[in-house]
Amino acid sequence: MSKPSRTPNPRPPSGTSKPAAALPPPTASEAAFERLLAHFDDPGGDPAALTASATVPPADDIAPEVDAMPEAGATPEAGAARFVSDLFARGREFLVRDRFATIGEAGEFFTKIVGVSFEGRQNIVAGLQAGQALTLARDPGNVHDSNAVAVRFGTLHLGYLRREIAAKIAPKIDAGDSYSAVVGSVTGGGARHVGVNIHVRRRRATAALDALRGEAAREAGATDSVRVALIGERPLRDAQRAVLARVDTGRNTLAVLGTGRGKSLCFQLPAAERALARGDKTLVFYPLRALANDQFEALTRRLAHFGLRILRANGAIDGEERSALDDALDTGAWDVILSTPEFATYHREAFSRACNRPALVVVDEAHHVFESRHRPAYGTLGALVRELGAAQVLALTATAGEEAFHEIRRSLGIDAWVIDPTVRENLHVVDARNTTDKNAYLARELGRDGKAIVYCNSRSEATKLAERLRARFGDTVAFYHAGIPSPDRAEVERLFRGGAVQTIVATSAFGEGIDLPDVRDVVLYHLNFDLTEFNQMSGRAGRDGLDSRIHLLYGDKDRSLNDFIIAKSAPSLEVLRELYRGMRGLASEDVLRMNYEDIARTLQLDKAEGATVGIAVRIFEEGGLVSTGLDDDGRFVRFREVSGKVDLTKTTRYAENQAERDAFERFCRLALEADAKTLETVINRPIYPDRVPLEH
Repeated sequence: MSKPSRTPNPRPPSGTSKPAAALPPPTASEAAFERLLAHFDDPGGDPAALTASATVPPADDIAPEVDAMPEAGATPEAGAARFVSDLFARGREFLVRDRFATIGEAGEFFTKIVGVSFEGRQNIVAGLQAGQALTLARDPGNVHDSNAVAVRFGTLHLGYLRREIAAKIAPKIDAGDSYSAVVGSVTGGGARHVGVNIHVRRRRATAALDALRGEAAREAGATDSVRVALIGERPLRDAQRAVLARVDTGRNTLAVLGTGRGKSLCFQLPAAERALARGDKTLVFYPLRALANDQFEALTRRLAHFGLRILRANGAIDGEERSALDDALDTGAWDVILSTPEFATYHREAFSRACNRPALVVVDEAHHVFESRHRPAYGTLGALVRELGAAQVLALTATAGEEAFHEIRRSLGIDAWVIDPTVRENLHVVDARNTTDKNAYLARELGRDGKAIVYCNSRSEATKLAERLRARFGDTVAFYHAGIPSPDRAEVERLFRGGAVQTIVATSAFGEGIDLPDVRDVVLYHLNFDLTEFNQMSGRAGRDGLDSRIHLLYGDKDRSLNDFIIAKSAPSLEVLRELYRGMRGLASEDVLRMNYEDIARTLQLDKAEGATVGIAVRIFEEGGLVSTGLDDDGRFVRFREVSGKVDLTKTTRYAENQAERDAFERFCRLALEADAKTLETVINRPIYPDRVPLEH
């Protein structure tokens, strides 16, 4: 059925308000949500079917690019419809997690050589020894795989990298990067085939990167290319100009700007331009990993082509991404790092090295300097900033009451500020919490003129809901999440911006850095995990100043699911103790050789699945309780001898987990208990002191 026409002027919101509750003081991973959603009511579900980590960056390149341009003679509408039809046809494909998605950006990784049993290679590889150097070389003429990467020992051909890995690193080699490897171990022998584990290292083409950065710097100096990459042709707002003027003069600045008023640009623009012009580094603090992850995706998508080296730093990254971060901190080869306060605090020695000292420190959601003083990393953040040298400070928030305003200034040495008092009176909250039939509600409420974004907490839910809405509204509906390849995501955004697509069902991946003026409806289909994400999503409505609606479609049942997810992805101290005791009991001579899913199945703990075990192991390793490794018999966990008590609450990952639990608990009190008018006030206006000038 085609989509009904919408009237040009939306009616004022209707809906009943809940009894008022006191307003308390002020995104967890979509991957965690979808991993657990299917198993919420299935305690016997197979954890092996779940993804191993909620923090693996999205697989942006797992599907071929799609030519979204219409064929000759076809109308733009037909081209858009064909693209949307193809998008839905590949919807299930986009939900498959690519375990090799990030290996192309890895500084090093471990793998096996494939093909060692062919063409008499067994005798050759059997003579290899650990530590011997190997060569990796492109084999573009390979008839089976044009991305093939051969592994050689001198002139001897040993085999290839597996096809999935070659597809990721072949473009890097073709662009000038080089890869080398050493033998990690030789396995098998006797009646078994001989295999070879190798350790691969990447050497980036620094000359090419320097040339790219140099060209980008010249372009940025001669044009407004960085600003255009970030916000398009839209002019800066007056408050943004005022903030940037203070930053340009080197003053420590506090910016109080409401939701949707462009706080992020105030650090993104100077960070990028300074990195390109003179190699300055910018360290950005976020209160939660999920917020840093969203910003990381947005900055990478919009600025990586300038040659900027953008990294994230938190206790949840591991494997190749953690190796790349460690390498960058060893050499100072980075431009922007997005970190939690806990990570920077626990790794202050690395950040204090001369090669890593930032020129600009940004504290986003800066009200946490006052409101999260119970978190030790926030209590000492001001001291940490001073330890990093003479860095300039930029603090950003939408919420700075009298006490918070003065504490931010005191702690961070702020001597200038800009307050944007704009109240977005055009935003109206529609209280549809605990609606029984959400599908019927959307079919009714989205049948109007104007664009709509429906936010879900998982990729799978976004895809399924979009399919249902498409059956009602036709090819004017699309979906968007981080598992969709970048070219396809860009095309969805283009069609939405142009009006061919009217409704997008999305995860939090659609938002940061996407500034659309004419979104009439934003629907929060699921309960968010924190207040900042709630505000950010809501604030994407009505940026053109016309009446727009924010539909609260979540309910009390969502809290139970979110609590369940947090318990699995952020294990409590009690669960960690049970896991440690149980895993140690399964070990033989202090070594445990079981995959995490099997450990969870064997121990049968109430709040632990395979991914939970993986998170626990990282916490144990950071706390010095275990070490992990890979040998001839596979991966292992080795329990270390420990004298005295180990305080796991002092580890980065545990502290960040606790911050997520606290943030969700506080947010729930507001989101589920406050009335619609209170929530509307939270969304549409900044909080700032009454008796201070708006600019200083």
